Amino acid sequence: MNESKPELKRFTTLIQPNLLSQIKMISYFTNKKLNEVFNESIIQYIEDFETKSNTKLNTLIDFQSNFQKLPSNNITIDKNSKK
Repeated sequence: MNESKPELKRFTTLIQPNLLSQIKMISYFTNKKLNEVFNESIIQYIEDFETKSNTKLNTLIDFQSNFQKLPSNNITIDKNSKK
């Protein structure tokens, strides 16, 4: 079994103490790491949002990324030209 670990990014946020306690209990009862429980919860939230909004967030993110990568060398600006 040679599973590659998913890329993880550290971030800090604020959460209501009671929610944190509940998430920690879920983590304990399911024998999962806390970050796994958070990730699963966020994935479920995103899927619900996408269903209700009839959109795919990754498509929008890919579109934005591709738009930023477009070459800009085809655009020439003549500073001396008048409009």
